[in-house]
Amino acid sequence: MALFISSFAVLAQALCLTNAFFVPATRVARRGIKPLRAAATGDEVALFPFASEPETTAALWERIDDVVMGGVSSSKIVATEGGGAEWRGIVRTDGGGFCGTRTATLEEPLDLSAYDGIYIDAALVSDEDVARRAWKCTIRTGASRGEVVHSAEWTPSVGEGGAPCRVPFEDFKLVRGPRLVEGAPPLNASACEKVYGFGLTLSKFGAARPGATPVVENFRDGPFAVKLNGVGCYGAAAAVAAAPKRLAVGGSKPNSPGSPIKTNGIILGVALALLRPIASLVFSEEGRRRAQARKQLVQGGKAKNGWAARRYGQRVIKSGVKGLGPVAAAAEGLREFAKDSAAYLLSLPLRLMFRGIFGLARLIRKLQGKKPMPAL
Repeated sequence: MALFISSFAVLAQALCLTNAFFVPATRVARRGIKPLRAAATGDEVALFPFASEPETTAALWERIDDVVMGGVSSSKIVATEGGGAEWRGIVRTDGGGFCGTRTATLEEPLDLSAYDGIYIDAALVSDEDVARRAWKCTIRTGASRGEVVHSAEWTPSVGEGGAPCRVPFEDFKLVRGPRLVEGAPPLNASACEKVYGFGLTLSKFGAARPGATPVVENFRDGPFAVKLNGVGCYGAAAAVAAAPKRLAVGGSKPNSPGSPIKTNGIILGVALALLRPIASLVFSEEGRRRAQARKQLVQGGKAKNGWAARRYGQRVIKSGVKGLGPVAAAAEGLREFAKDSAAYLLSLPLRLMFRGIFGLARLIRKLQGKKPMPAL
């Protein structure tokens, strides 16, 4: 038993180190991405001009899907071949039920106190079921990347050519995750002197209400695509107020205070730097989401086994949702299979070590006449 406790302690310490050094930092690096210059038109200021600068603008946003609560939904903003950008994905209600995207950490907060609210110029182009989904936008007025934000409802137009959706600051309520922070005052312009980020969410959970979070009736899950033209702020002051400065996300430097070499010394730092890509592959969130999605396809009867689930992903997701051609879909499928295979092989020693430790523990408990441990 002493051997088991000692081994488990060493393993736990190793996992803690892995979590400390291999989880991406809060400030997201976007190397080679040019900053955006906010452009004013009439009473609107386009902070994120997806229509005119799709690749640069899309690179400033990151996904925050329901994997944070154990779900397997997936989405991403991509620049389209015909110009502009689309927010594409698949919402699955098993274990979650929402897709989200938010801006990465801005180098400097924006001062939007001279404006009246934000606008979202977007159109649902995959179908016409806007009402069967809940659409929410968020404003972050604190430097923390936690779940406390100001949230409000918005509605995309159906098909291209619709008017932008304007959301006044007063519509935003303080929420913690899906729940309303009761007693907190609504947002106002004076509280927007420092805005650290924005977010968009498509969800089965409606706007937070006192004491409850409603669920959308007859929610439409599955694939979706939203054409993004722009996200910005509006107000009469837009014609006279100075437009916000260039937008860029924080970038990490090789020898920054949080880098492994400067924090841990040359030998340990180099070792951690070399192991980081291996750990990111083995503990990949993307790989875990793919595995859970394949498992749910099999359990739901849409695929007989894991290989059939992979073929389903090729046909429905890569070709249907992402719009990839046969060659591009096959190439992406092969890349994913190679990553999954490499992750399995690299994690095999850790799996064997776990089995050895718990096998020894079960043997000791059996010899002592105690209740057997559950299987791994």
